[in-house]
Amino acid sequence: MEFEKRNMRIASLEEELRVARERCERLELACGKLSSELRREKARAEKFASMLFGLKSEKLKIEDIDLKNTVVIAAGEAAAPQEFPCMPEEGKRPRGAMPGHVGNGRKIPSDLPVIEVVLEAPAADLMCKKCGLPATDKPLMDSVSYQVSVEKRYILKKLIRKAYGKACECDEQPTIIMAPPAAQIIPKGKYSEAVWADILVSKYMGHMPVNRQLFEMVQSGLNIKSGMVFNGLEKIWFDFLKPLYELLLSDLRLEGRWHADETRWRMFLDEYGKLWYMWAFRSEKIVAFVLDPTRAASVPLKTLFGLSIGDAEKMRLGQVPVVLAEADMKKLNVDRYSAYKVLAKYGLALLAYCWAHVRRDFINIQKKFLDDPELRGWAEEWVVKIAELYRINNERVKYPTGSEPFLQYDTRLRKALGEMKADSEKKYDYDAQVAAMNSMKEHWSGLVLFVEYPELPMDNNLIENGIRPCALGRNNFLGNHSIWGGNLAACMYSIIQTCLLNKINPRDYLLHYFNVCANSRGNMDSDKTRACLPYNLDAATKEKMALKKF
Repeated sequence: MEFEKRNMRIASLEEELRVARERCERLELACGKLSSELRREKARAEKFASMLFGLKSEKLKIEDIDLKNTVVIAAGEAAAPQEFPCMPEEGKRPRGAMPGHVGNGRKIPSDLPVIEVVLEAPAADLMCKKCGLPATDKPLMDSVSYQVSVEKRYILKKLIRKAYGKACECDEQPTIIMAPPAAQIIPKGKYSEAVWADILVSKYMGHMPVNRQLFEMVQSGLNIKSGMVFNGLEKIWFDFLKPLYELLLSDLRLEGRWHADETRWRMFLDEYGKLWYMWAFRSEKIVAFVLDPTRAASVPLKTLFGLSIGDAEKMRLGQVPVVLAEADMKKLNVDRYSAYKVLAKYGLALLAYCWAHVRRDFINIQKKFLDDPELRGWAEEWVVKIAELYRINNERVKYPTGSEPFLQYDTRLRKALGEMKADSEKKYDYDAQVAAMNSMKEHWSGLVLFVEYPELPMDNNLIENGIRPCALGRNNFLGNHSIWGGNLAACMYSIIQTCLLNKINPRDYLLHYFNVCANSRGNMDSDKTRACLPYNLDAATKEKMALKKF
């Protein structure tokens, strides 16, 4: 009987132990899951805090790196301070003013009109307090100084059409000959081409909404109505700017290398507004923006290749024969957005992925995991590795391809990339490490494309910098309320950025183009329009409109 009770007690305890162990396992799993979630949420909180309150620059700073403990460098050598690209090279003058530098003094602009303003002493100061006689002028002893001032004004041009009488009795000559009306892009318009050019450039380069411009005009004595301005801009878009923009896009397709990026753009076409996208493409001489409702691959397909998704699919299936050697394929610098990968899928372009985005992965890890020195140190090492990669490639491309210095740096570059590839194959414990390495391995072929094609940059920063004006404009005037207005914005950003790329003053260029259109008096064909594109202008015209350095 005692044995039976004892056995029952043992069985009961074993069952309780089993249940307790199962409960403990469940709790451990839940605890691990909660710890992982807490880690992710803390990382997100640190990231958001950095976005709100941290420095916006991602530039590598030596003071942020523990040089003593940093042992990674592309060639596997000890990292000397001069090996980092942000430190001044030995013997090279550091940036900024040097101690003892006296400066260049006050420079008086020589190309500004001069208006003389005579400053006279008060009459009371000119009278002798004892005898009352006035002081005499001493012209040769006048004190002269200069100051730059500003006066924004609008002028009214009085256009007088001159009349002529005939000097003969011939029947073929009219009795009275009148000078032709002034050439205008808007016939019988009240405002000149200079006003329209100023409005467009002030909005799309100065990021100043039209309503603020109208406010300034009223303060300057010009009472102009907003409805008239937008009606005029609509006409200018359809009659003159749209043909120019379409030719610019067609020329973009002829280029062999591009950068591409996109950003959001608001279109207030209904009560709540709608999110569209402003796509940006840059070649060696052209910057083009395209507004589209989608963020799909159909936009770069149509813009860069003139193809639809259906056309590209036929090419992929062999229904339309297309054979391109890799060396003949277009090259496209992009980020890792999936829409660009469709171009590679259809065999239309080789994608060069951006190392700045890879670097940003590790910077984000540093920002997210502030309380984990091991993980932050690992990310810091990768930031230094990528910095060294930039330094080697920057030295490499200074020399002609195939030259001895080029080959030396090329060997170092390939060795550094080989070590990075090997490191990416290692096994890592943290989810953030695994995600960063998986992304690097997935995009590796595009990340190393610049090695075989030295003309390709390592990042997509050129177009990311070029697309910033869209973000500034979006913050200032939010978006557009019509499709034609959105297309006008894309056109103007294209013209302005293309002018800046070709070192042409956008305001002078737009005024020049409007004057050519006005003088053509309705005979502006595609050949004349193409000749007016910024990169097609003759040298003398470019010189007149050259962008001044500052």
